[in-house]
Amino acid sequence: MDVKKLVIIFSVFLMLSGAAVSVMKWLQVGPFEVVSEEEKAEEVAAVPDVPPVAIEMEAMNIPIFADDRVAATVMIKMSVEVIGPDNEEKVTKLLPRLGDAFFKDLYSFIPRVIRRQNKLNASILSERLKMTGDQVMGPNVINKIIINEVTER
Repeated sequence: MDVKKLVIIFSVFLMLSGAAVSVMKWLQVGPFEVVSEEEKAEEVAAVPDVPPVAIEMEAMNIPIFADDRVAATVMIKMSVEVIGPDNEEKVTKLLPRLGDAFFKDLYSFIPRVIRRQNKLNASILSERLKMTGDQVMGPNVINKIIINEVTER
């Protein structure tokens, strides 16, 4: 086949897919379906009310190096909040692995944050640890990370 035929076939395919998306949007079907507030409320009501469980982790001591010596040590006390007994069991079982992943990530992350902002922010740490936790445990296992205390020595 020569290049002109390939370009024409690709162009036709592109136009057809664009037309299909436009029709789906106009008809409000598939991913473009309009969901009413009542249906959203029913979906939220279908989820059982299970209180979140906080799992305490050991305090982490992260050394910060400057010029081949320890310039400071950051101590972080935190807990992992999960919803549901299955998630609680899974996190409890893999807590050492989760703590190791948190330590490795914070070891490189904290010095960069301190260099930029001169201070650690608990909300930034919580978001970062949530991302790391989702990588280790999988999505929708950890609800949030609660930072109880951050101390710099």
